[in-house]
Amino acid sequence: MPGSSPRSRMFQVAGRAMKTWNVQVGCEFNCTYCSARQLALTRLKDSPRYREGFIPHLIPEEAGRRFKPGSFVFVGYMGDISFAESHHIRLLLSEIAEQPKVDFLFCTKNPLMYSEHIKWPANLYLGSTIETTHNYYLTRAPSPLSRYLAMFTLTHPKKFISIEPICDFDLETMLQWMARIKPAIIEVGADNYGHELPEPPWEKVELLLKGLREICPMVVEKTGLERLKK
Repeated sequence: MPGSSPRSRMFQVAGRAMKTWNVQVGCEFNCTYCSARQLALTRLKDSPRYREGFIPHLIPEEAGRRFKPGSFVFVGYMGDISFAESHHIRLLLSEIAEQPKVDFLFCTKNPLMYSEHIKWPANLYLGSTIETTHNYYLTRAPSPLSRYLAMFTLTHPKKFISIEPICDFDLETMLQWMARIKPAIIEVGADNYGHELPEPPWEKVELLLKGLREICPMVVEKTGLERLKK
């Protein structure tokens, strides 16, 4: 679907709404804008899986879950997959490989983790969040430059980039990074939770989207991005 821009609060690809598989939850990057952490520590705080807060851990009862063929599944939406233990990653990869008609997604702010495993299932997208080209120190995660370099050197054919929540950026640098990474999918979204981030003007976002569509076969504009027009 070259140049397409489906809109969804979560994510859609080729008309398929994203499903989430929270078999791994929690994160220690402490991003100031993290809605998952806020949700785990407030509305979901009485849930057994968050009784210890947002400490990363596997949810055993979620392991072995099977999905309908044709689904697109985000693994570990309520956390960062890079905090999963190595043997848990191997377990997940085995289960993903057993469902070849389902597409799965890992998305992390530490894509260096991808260098720790040699073989990845063909139905798994490997992704990273690169919300800016600058260092705004809004997270303890590796810098945007480090994330770019890890994704650039990654040879897996299915790459995914999340530019969300988008923060102000250098347009030329961002487009160069995306052209070199060569993602199969790029999604772009804004902060929907009022964290007062250093956001770019809409004019720059429009130029970014135009450039991304020339680079990537699928660019997804998420619901809420249009707020930046105001």
